[in-house]
Amino acid sequence: MPDSIINRLDASVTSTSLQSFDAPLAKAFSESFIGSLISAPFKSISSALQAKGGENFARLGTLMQQGAFVAVALMIFSLWLPFFAADKEGLAYISLAALAMYVLGAMLGGKDKRQFTSIDAIVLLFLSINVVAACASHYFEPSLKGLGKLVIYTSSYFLFSAVATTPKRRLLLMIAAVSGGFIAASYGLYQFKVGVEPLATWEDPTVETKTTRIYSTLGNPNLLAGYLIPFVPLSISMLIAAIVEKKWLYALISAPVAGAILLATVLTASRGGYIGIVVALGALFVMLAAWCWPNYPRLRPVILFLSVILPLAIVAIVFVVPSVHQRVFSMLQGREHSSNKFRMNVWLASLEMFKDNWWIGIGTGNQAFRLAYGLYMKSGFDALGTYCVPLEIAVEAGILALIAFSAFAVAVLGRAHIAFWSKNSGWEKWICAGMAAAVIGIIAQGFVDTVFYRPQIHFVFWLLSAALVTAGLSYRKPVEG
Repeated sequence: MPDSIINRLDASVTSTSLQSFDAPLAKAFSESFIGSLISAPFKSISSALQAKGGENFARLGTLMQQGAFVAVALMIFSLWLPFFAADKEGLAYISLAALAMYVLGAMLGGKDKRQFTSIDAIVLLFLSINVVAACASHYFEPSLKGLGKLVIYTSSYFLFSAVATTPKRRLLLMIAAVSGGFIAASYGLYQFKVGVEPLATWEDPTVETKTTRIYSTLGNPNLLAGYLIPFVPLSISMLIAAIVEKKWLYALISAPVAGAILLATVLTASRGGYIGIVVALGALFVMLAAWCWPNYPRLRPVILFLSVILPLAIVAIVFVVPSVHQRVFSMLQGREHSSNKFRMNVWLASLEMFKDNWWIGIGTGNQAFRLAYGLYMKSGFDALGTYCVPLEIAVEAGILALIAFSAFAVAVLGRAHIAFWSKNSGWEKWICAGMAAAVIGIIAQGFVDTVFYRPQIHFVFWLLSAALVTAGLSYRKPVEG
C-alpha cells in the first residue's frame, strides 16, 4: 500500500481521537462561567489548605492519591467476588470513596495532576443529556435512580483516568483486572468439571439438548461471558508484550491465563459472548497483522496463513463441539428459538418506544424503562431492558445521547490508535492493542445483550476507556497548525 494512502488513513483515524480539541476545550472550559463556578471553590479551599500545611500537606495529598490508585486496583480485582454480584452498591461506595480520596489529595497539593481532554467533554455532554432526559421523564423518581447510577459510572471514568497516568500504573490495573477474571474463570472451569446445575433455564429445551453452562461466582453465564471477554485479548496482549521484552517468566504465566479465560468464555455457552470474543480476537489479530506487515516482511506469509487458518479453526470448533454447534446455530433459527423470539419482540417494542420518544427518551435507568415498556410490550414478553445497548441508550435518553456515546467510543479507539502506532510506546503498544480489542469486544456483545450495565462489566469498560485516553496523552502526536 502506498505511503500516501497509509498517511491519509492514519490522519483520518487520528482525527477521530479529537486530540486537536484538547487544548482549546480545556482553555474554553477554564475561562467559562460554568468552569469558573466549578473550579473556584476547589481552588479556594486548595489554596487555603496548602498555605496552612505546606509540604507536609502536599506529601499527605500525594499519599492519598496513591491510596486512591490502590483502592481502584483492589476494586477492579474484586469484581468477581460473589458479594459484589449480590450487593452492587458496595462497588459504588468504593468508587466514590476512592474519588473523594483523590480529590482531597489534589486539594492538599498532591503531585498527581489530571489533564483535561476533549473526551472528558463528551462524557460530560453525555451525562448532561441524561440529566435532561431524567428531569423531563414522566417517570421522574425512577429516572433519578438511574441517573444516580450513571453519575457513579461516569465519575469512575474521571477517577480511573486520574490514577492511570503512567504506563506502569496502567499495566498494574490491567493485571489486577485480568487476575480477577482468571479467578472467576478457574472457578467456572471447576463448575464445568463437576457439572454444575443451572440457576435458571437459559436454553430452549424444544431445540437444544441440556448442557453445562458455567456462571462462576456471578450467577449468570451471559454476565460471566461479558465479564471475561475483555480479559482474553488483554491477557494475550500481555503475553505478546512479555515475549517482545523477553520476560519469559511473565510469558509463561500469561499463556495459561489467556487459555483458561478463553476456555471459560466458551463454556458459558453465551451466544452474545461468542460474538464478543470472536470480534475482540479478530480486532486484536488485525492490529497485530497491520503492525507486523510493514515491520516484519518475512512474517507476511505467516500472516496470510493465519488469516485463513484461524477462521477455519473457529468454523471447525463450531461443527465439532456439539454444545458450541447448537448454541451458534440457534442464532439462525429465528423465532423458532424462544430466546430469539423473546429478543426480537423486545427489540421491536423498544424501537416503537424510540420512535415515540426519539428526541430526549423516556428517562434514564432500567426502572423507567420497565414502566414505559409496559405500554409497548406484547403479552408475555416483559423485559428488564432492550437487550441492545445502543437501542437502550437511545430509548432512555434519545438520539443525542446515542450520538454522544458513539462519539465517545470512536474517540477512545482513536486514542488507542495514537498510542499503538507511536514510536515511543514500546511494550505498552501491545497492552493498548489488547485494551482496544477488549473495548471492541464489549461493544460487540452489547449489540445483542445488556449485561453491559452490570457493574462487573461497566466498571471494566470505563477503566479500559480511561486507560486508553491517558495512554493517548502519553504518546500524543504534535498538533499541526
